[in-house]
Amino acid sequence: MMGQLQQLRQDLGWQGISGAALLLLGLIFSTVVLQPHEERVVQIREQSQNQRSSMSEQMHSAALKSPGIMLAKFYDFFISRQEITDHLAKIYSLAQANGLELREGDYKVVRNKDEQVTQYQISLPVAGGYNQIRSFTAQVLDGIAVISLDQIKFDHKHANDPRIEAQIMFTLYWVQS
Repeated sequence: MMGQLQQLRQDLGWQGISGAALLLLGLIFSTVVLQPHEERVVQIREQSQNQRSSMSEQMHSAALKSPGIMLAKFYDFFISRQEITDHLAKIYSLAQANGLELREGDYKVVRNKDEQVTQYQISLPVAGGYNQIRSFTAQVLDGIAVISLDQIKFDHKHANDPRIEAQIMFTLYWVQS
């Protein structure tokens, strides 16, 4: 047995042994790291599909009633159970949790007389790494259902500097109850 292993090692050489080791590491990585993530992706897709079908059923039943009821259900989505300051606190805490440097932001309330939905436009200058900024924006969008990401402007001062300055523009939507 030992003689066969030594013969195999001589036949393969260091390149063959390295290749076999890489193949083995790839299989282990696939099993340990990728498979759980793939299962999570499938789970999230199923949840999303269930939510879409549930929402579709609700919209269909509302449409059968009347357009006024359907419009009221639409506006109900934007009735916030939280204050704007609570949403802002969440945004700031997510920025800090992602290690971003926040500078003073600009805020603007936009109300149209003919519309029930009020917009609260938020412009945040941040500085940090690209992955930190990306993670932050994803967490804000996941954590606050009534917010949209309107724009991100990146400014990279020096090619070797991993720090990026960005101007992020969000809009919070709400209906006063």
